[in-house]
Amino acid sequence: MEMVKPIEDISRLNDAFQNFMLASQSLEHVYQQLKDRVVYLTGELEEKNRQLEKALYNTEEAEDYLKGILESLSESIIVIDPAGDITMFNKAAEKLIGMSAEDVIGRPFDGLGIKFESDGTDTFLKTRKKTHNVFISRSNVSDSRGSVRGQVIMIQDMTRIKELESHQERNKRLIAMGEMAAQIVHEIRSPLCSIELYASMLENEMGNSPQTNFAKGIYTGIKSLNNILTNMLFFAKPQKPAFHTLNLNTVVSETIFMLMPLVEARGISFTRSECSGTQVVGDAELLKQVLMNVIINAIQAAGEAGEIGINERVNGAAVVEVTDNGEGIEHENLERIFDPFFSTKEKGTGLGLAIASKIMLAHDGIIRARSEKGMGSTFEIVLPLIL
Repeated sequence: MEMVKPIEDISRLNDAFQNFMLASQSLEHVYQQLKDRVVYLTGELEEKNRQLEKALYNTEEAEDYLKGILESLSESIIVIDPAGDITMFNKAAEKLIGMSAEDVIGRPFDGLGIKFESDGTDTFLKTRKKTHNVFISRSNVSDSRGSVRGQVIMIQDMTRIKELESHQERNKRLIAMGEMAAQIVHEIRSPLCSIELYASMLENEMGNSPQTNFAKGIYTGIKSLNNILTNMLFFAKPQKPAFHTLNLNTVVSETIFMLMPLVEARGISFTRSECSGTQVVGDAELLKQVLMNVIINAIQAAGEAGEIGINERVNGAAVVEVTDNGEGIEHENLERIFDPFFSTKEKGTGLGLAIASKIMLAHDGIIRARSEKGMGSTFEIVLPLIL
């Protein structure tokens, strides 16, 4: 009986060992499955990371591409969040408003110190330095759920386009008025020459009698009228320019020299900023006539003890800028000052600026004006540079 017990213990131990081996094999199988799963999940994770990195790269690339597009637009793009703070400010907006993106990002759009004003169909943007004729539009930025995330403000500077449209319209009016003026001059000059001849003969016949002054008055009046007709004829059929290479600084200096007695007589404060060596192609005498008309206009606007400035600069073209501190020009009159026979002065003929505009047209140049009531006027004479 004592010999049976060890045999039973060995049998139970053997069974236990067998069970342990089976459990070890099962555990090893499960471990292998777990290891395979970990390898699979690691591969999946690496693939997801690659996809995520690619998605992030594509998002950054798309964002940079979109930002590049917005920065290259000529229109000013300003993006604000729902609170009205600026989140984007492209280069065109920096140039138009005169502030850098670094200075305005995070600031309220309403706190930039700019103002929009409407005048009929036109909208004007007033910044600290200039007034621009603009077109403005606003669009909401919404997410996929329709929630408003902010607003995009687009501002297009229409100042240059409006100037070109005005210039084209003015040229059409000038052509029409020129044709009419030529006909008027032709119809009036024939009888006027006869009247001038008879007045001269009458003056000679009267000798030293008291009535001689009446004949002289008639003769003087005819001379004045003939001068007006000469201007009209020049406007209708302007003299063909004799083009030569010119130093614009010299042309301006000679014009100022001729007008300085008038400036000094009125006690006007005169300043000049020169830009020496600017070469243009043009007719010196005709360009002097343009400058004289513009400067005389400034002298009359500035009045006694006024201020006039002449600034010469190069900005893609040769520019002579004439400013005065006069009363300025009403906005509704600003577009008409280059029309023939239009004048805000009581005794003005309204031909000076019209003739100046005609001369500039013959030089492939332009003359334009900026003015605000009570803030003086600025006339810019723009000529192409020699390439």
